[in-house]
Amino acid sequence: MVTRRPPLATLATLAGLLNGIAFVFVGPAALIANVPLLWVLHQPAARRTHALLGGLVGLLGGMHIYGILDYGWLLFVGFSVYTASQMVIFALLHRALVRRVGPLFDVLLPALLWTLTEWIRTLGPLAMPASYVGCIADTPWLRPWLWLAPLIGGLGVSSLVALTQSVVFHLCFQRSTHLRPALGAGVVVVALGLIGHLNAPALGDRPLRVVGVQGGLANAQYKAAQADALASRDIVRTYETLTQQAYASHPDLVVWPETALRVDVLNTPELRTRLAPPPGTTLIAGLLHREQAKAWNLAVALGPGGVELGRYAKVRTVPRTEAYLTRGTERAPLLTPAGRVGVLICLESVYPQAGRETTRAGAEILTVLSNDSGFGTSPITRHMTQRAIVQAVENGRWLVRVGQAGITTLIDPRGVTHGDLGLFNPAILPGEARLRGDLTLATRWGDWVMLPCGGALLFGIFMRLRRRR
Repeated sequence: MVTRRPPLATLATLAGLLNGIAFVFVGPAALIANVPLLWVLHQPAARRTHALLGGLVGLLGGMHIYGILDYGWLLFVGFSVYTASQMVIFALLHRALVRRVGPLFDVLLPALLWTLTEWIRTLGPLAMPASYVGCIADTPWLRPWLWLAPLIGGLGVSSLVALTQSVVFHLCFQRSTHLRPALGAGVVVVALGLIGHLNAPALGDRPLRVVGVQGGLANAQYKAAQADALASRDIVRTYETLTQQAYASHPDLVVWPETALRVDVLNTPELRTRLAPPPGTTLIAGLLHREQAKAWNLAVALGPGGVELGRYAKVRTVPRTEAYLTRGTERAPLLTPAGRVGVLICLESVYPQAGRETTRAGAEILTVLSNDSGFGTSPITRHMTQRAIVQAVENGRWLVRVGQAGITTLIDPRGVTHGDLGLFNPAILPGEARLRGDLTLATRWGDWVMLPCGGALLFGIFMRLRRRR
């Protein structure tokens, strides 16, 4: 009886679907997501077209779940193709280098290539990171590996996920030739998990009472407010009511989401006074502020009486959608009586450099002000929250994430969330954070794991060219 093998195109498509599922639905699926693609790329019959297909299905497997269609077809298609490009590069380079150096290099190759392609996605003005560390960020049984992020950064944790894929593949399908290096790599992965478990990140020792204010409003309500004064007053009233509820618990810090109010708060003394916090409390207000022909996406620290303590303008704006905004120029934290508050606004929270820069500048606590209303109930909002978890763990900081529609949560430096306001639920989330002033290795040195990974990859390329000659 002849056993028919699945078509290579089918397995490549399966890898794309598993990656799409891992990034927004079931994070642990990342541990096996590329195993079918690795099987394809190891087959003698595999051609360059199969490697290309393995990359393009990254588009087909995930494009329908990103929830960005409300922001326009151009952004939707562009983001999907950009996402596929990472798997295209991964697949083509893997096909060119596999079985060219030795069994140990074959086992390490998926991790080396994934580290390279993920790092590339953090560079340049059009960069859009997508990382395996975000997939496992909210999975409790994988937390020991997440706790390695302060040492090796999120990029290092992603490389361990890719290495796990390789170990699974080689132990299942290449035992006769790659058993020993695959077992060795598996032992390393387990040992690193044990190290992470024994070195849980510190939580800090200076308590800070915080409250996140979630308006739960849809973008359509803000659009209506542009033409209807009554609708605009309703939005102001929503935030005024919720904020007064937050003040009632006498917190140190109250945080609004991104562009919570789009009226001229800063130049309206009466409104500014109504929203001002009582003595002992600081409000971080997300505002859309306009002056003459310019507009800024701001986080403004307001003290008692409406005194402005500082402002942060969004540095990394969304291409095309926020082209009308004037960008900020620095990531300095806001200096408040509650402490030095680092601010990341929406999309900025997915960039590891942004969190490191504001933490190195002195931030003792991080905040993420976001407006995910345009995603509706799409699971991409949950993935954005997972990226905030990575920022908290990598930089060793408590992080308050406040979404316009959600998800609003308080995250500690171990990646544990304390409370969770669901989508489109107008409410407040009180909690107790702690301030920290020390810097992690990843915060200081950034993506230093690219040096050994890049060196090993260059060595493999050198050996491939040498043997070819």
